[in-house]
Amino acid sequence: MIYITGDLHNTIDMKSLSIKKLRNYCYWQQSSHEKITNLIILGDFGLPWCDCAVDEEGIHPTDKQDKYLLNWLNQKPFTILAVMGNHENYNMIEKLPEVEMFGNRTLKVSKNIFFLKRGHFYNIEGKSFLVLGGAESQDKEFRKLNVSYWEQELMSDEEEISCLKRIEEHGTQVDYILSHTGPIEGISLVESSCDDPKYRELYRKDKAVRFNDKINEIMTYKKWFFGHWHTSWGYDNRKTSKFIPLYYAGIVLE
Repeated sequence: MIYITGDLHNTIDMKSLSIKKLRNYCYWQQSSHEKITNLIILGDFGLPWCDCAVDEEGIHPTDKQDKYLLNWLNQKPFTILAVMGNHENYNMIEKLPEVEMFGNRTLKVSKNIFFLKRGHFYNIEGKSFLVLGGAESQDKEFRKLNVSYWEQELMSDEEEISCLKRIEEHGTQVDYILSHTGPIEGISLVESSCDDPKYRELYRKDKAVRFNDKINEIMTYKKWFFGHWHTSWGYDNRKTSKFIPLYYAGIVLE
């Protein structure tokens, strides 16, 4: 069973993966947390946050928080799959070893933790996913480059072109789309200011949003899951909405 939830932010929101949270959200969806085999985090995973050694087994953190979180996650009885957000150490992500999983390549953080690559298709438990990712940090003036934010937080033009080529090869139909921020149609569900064309265009200054809009125009899919906006509106409206923004809440896919 697949379980999808929102941003983790390293240890800040690690309670989203607590047994209590998983048990409750699964129970409310008539399922059991013990059936989870793959858990997907919709960006801002935040591990590793600090630079550390990397080898074929993944990361070897020395930072106290990174080390604590890694040990805690390694005890989980399921595989953890992270979409790339904007609050990620991309310099470290680029050093991670690649491994074959779900019909494609993933980036190995540790024995049970992997990043899904942006712009790629995956088949997980018989369900097809297109994975996007990234967003523009709006608080860059309060952050330090290569310490608390990284330029690679946005997909490059080359990544976007490669993604579109893969769509041509794969076809435009997929079961689910995973991203960090959403397309404007999804964002407008949780940001009423999108009703104003002026503010709508401000949101679309984010390169990730513009690309997501393009993907939304060409793809056919059942649901689009995204994080970033720190709301679980999508959980409350999961039965009726095509767009599922999540934060602490989790969605079960059986």
